[in-house]
Amino acid sequence: MLQSSKLSNRFKSTENDDIIKDKPKKFVFSKNQINPQNLSNDLDNEKTIIEEQISERVLDIDFEAELKKALLEKIDSIPVWFEYTADKQKELIKSFVENKLSSEAIKLADNEKDDLIEKLFTSIMGFGPLDYLIVQENVDAIYVNGINSVHIEINGKILNTEMKLNEKQINFILSNISSMSGVKFDDSKNIWNCKVNNLVITIIMPNISQSGYNITIRKSCDFDMDKLVQNNMMSKEILDFIVLMINSKKNIVISGDINSGKTTLLDVLVKSTLEDKRAILLENFPSITADFNTLMKFSIDKHSDDYYLLLSNILKMSSDYILSDLNFVIPELSDVKGNISTLRASSVDNALSMLISSVISADNISEKYAKAKVLTNFDYIIQLNRMNDGVRRITSVVELTPARTAALSVKVIAKYEDGKYVTEIPQPLTSIRAESLLSEAGSMSSRFYHSDL
Repeated sequence: MLQSSKLSNRFKSTENDDIIKDKPKKFVFSKNQINPQNLSNDLDNEKTIIEEQISERVLDIDFEAELKKALLEKIDSIPVWFEYTADKQKELIKSFVENKLSSEAIKLADNEKDDLIEKLFTSIMGFGPLDYLIVQENVDAIYVNGINSVHIEINGKILNTEMKLNEKQINFILSNISSMSGVKFDDSKNIWNCKVNNLVITIIMPNISQSGYNITIRKSCDFDMDKLVQNNMMSKEILDFIVLMINSKKNIVISGDINSGKTTLLDVLVKSTLEDKRAILLENFPSITADFNTLMKFSIDKHSDDYYLLLSNILKMSSDYILSDLNFVIPELSDVKGNISTLRASSVDNALSMLISSVISADNISEKYAKAKVLTNFDYIIQLNRMNDGVRRITSVVELTPARTAALSVKVIAKYEDGKYVTEIPQPLTSIRAESLLSEAGSMSSRFYHSDL
């Protein structure tokens, strides 16, 4: 269904493909051929051919249905099926299909067999009609708004698939997600989060969703630093500078609005720079894919009874780094060096206001002292924004320094404007923090220049 819809055109070019590959032949009769008897015979022959094709197609559909049923039964008998990689699953399906075709003495051309294997593979992942969308490499997220609509995200842009699910399909998807994730969805919570392979899934229950079950399926992609530069999230020079900040154990706030790439950036930085360090990671829900022996991961709930007890024990662990992907900063941990936090804020100014407010609330001090504490404890703010073209990009990097005036307290290290990055380090250096970073890396003056993306 989807292959012939507008949606499929968004995944691959069909410019040279015929929508109908087997076009009916055009019959041309000479005058001596056109008589009632000849015309009747030709029509009968054509009718017979069409009936045979329809019969053959029905047989094909029946065989595919039986094959899919047998495959699902086979998968149900393999407890670790969903722990296999996609390539391994496809390899096992191929073996199953070839054995089935051989036992049924059915011969298919290689391209027909490959098409059958692909069709089966995309129909048994457990997400029903959504399987086709999930396997598309350029689809980053899927948004199901009950029975009303299904949207997808491609390169930061939201597109309507023109697909609609019915209640039976949604219940089937929910049942399979529950089985694959081991999470039972009930009315004890209004919002459920779970993971299935590389998919991060959020389900909002009908108790608070007026359109029924609201399902968000987001892929957690395995990016590296080079990929971030290729995707224009930042320039290579800015990336090098950020890595230097981390190696120098500076306290960094990764600020950004919703879906701006904060978790992705933190994940890549952790995997690329901290693999040999003792680090603590705090999350509301497991989203960071980084996983190594010296990384200690904790799920944290700000409203739980043992929240402050957990913070106290974290401080006693004396780790090299404390990382938090909570979309808010924990003031109690801010005076420990090597602190990297995500914060949901649309600009540097908003981020600063939120940091100051959190310190006021936590320490019950005046705004003046709270501001001084923020400028002392935090070294850098990296601001991420989602641009109009859907690209998630670092729009500015600022350095925080205790000073008498706001102009001296917040110094712009890098800024994206007019389609390029402008990076500046004052000469002679007046920034203690920038100077310490540069002294560790040698001369950095050549790293910062005006560069077009």
